[in-house]
Amino acid sequence: MTRKDRLPIIRKGAGRGFYYELDSQRITDQQELDRIKGLAIPPAWKQVRIARSTRAKVQAVGVDAAGRTQSIYNPVFRARQDEAKFARMLEFGTALPQLRAQVRKDLRRRSANEQKVAAAVIALIDEHLLRVGTPARSGAGVSFGATTLRRKHVKPARASLKLEFTGKSGQPQSIRVSNPKLMRILEELKNMPGHELFRFLDENNHAHRMDADRVNSYLRQAMDGPFTAKDFRTWGGTSCALQALLEVPGAAAQAPEQLAKHAVETAAAKLGNTPTIARESYIDPRVLLLCEEPERLDRLRRSYRQLKTRHHLDPAERCLLRVLRTEP
Repeated sequence: MTRKDRLPIIRKGAGRGFYYELDSQRITDQQELDRIKGLAIPPAWKQVRIARSTRAKVQAVGVDAAGRTQSIYNPVFRARQDEAKFARMLEFGTALPQLRAQVRKDLRRRSANEQKVAAAVIALIDEHLLRVGTPARSGAGVSFGATTLRRKHVKPARASLKLEFTGKSGQPQSIRVSNPKLMRILEELKNMPGHELFRFLDENNHAHRMDADRVNSYLRQAMDGPFTAKDFRTWGGTSCALQALLEVPGAAAQAPEQLAKHAVETAAAKLGNTPTIARESYIDPRVLLLCEEPERLDRLRRSYRQLKTRHHLDPAERCLLRVLRTEP
């Protein structure tokens, strides 16, 4: 079945508004128009096509201002996706130490080969929760992720490097990199020719652009699991929220909703998202349930104070694994 068959409704411009056609016939049924309106398709999208069935996995597609094809999914499908995403966090966290050990090993390579540059991208994503990045057409609305950063985005700073770029939804991003090994590699890559920052050299000394597929392939091999770079934002957002709860003085005496608000806002700031997006998409609900279990949260806080970074996991991450292992 082609996209035209799956998404037969077409949006067309009419003055400052839109109308919709199915089989070249204008849709006038108010119930159907209300359904389409409820999808909240951005007005700036071009080439918009819409599903006829409310049960379709993809409800609408269009091309955004940056030239990227975007999709609006059925809420039921999104809910299942989120459930699966959070369900694999225990497996991801368990495999994370072996990935970090491999990254540390590959960062020591002399040549800027594919393994070293992929490891550098993952180290940056792991430490700063950047999106992996996908190529976009040039023009207004272009945003950047880790693999699409350019040399011009790297700026010197006191005892560190700054990455200044436009992120998703046009949000300005400023990331301070202070990891000495990662700083040296970024400076090395910045001195290579080409616009892109993350380029690697093959055996013939030819430069190639690093991309999300290569990064995810490295991840799957190092972690021996079906993970992608997107999982770092879920893990990192969840870990950040838990750490915020563990470091709140007198957590047991605070109202659950205030604790949850604090945790979500802390994670949102780290992720560069709104609190709503952070809560819905990046924070495992099992962590926020701790806000309603003050005695359990206090036990975790006492344990957290005794823990140290071990096996490439910091104290908050070690506590997170405990939470995930004791919840269904």
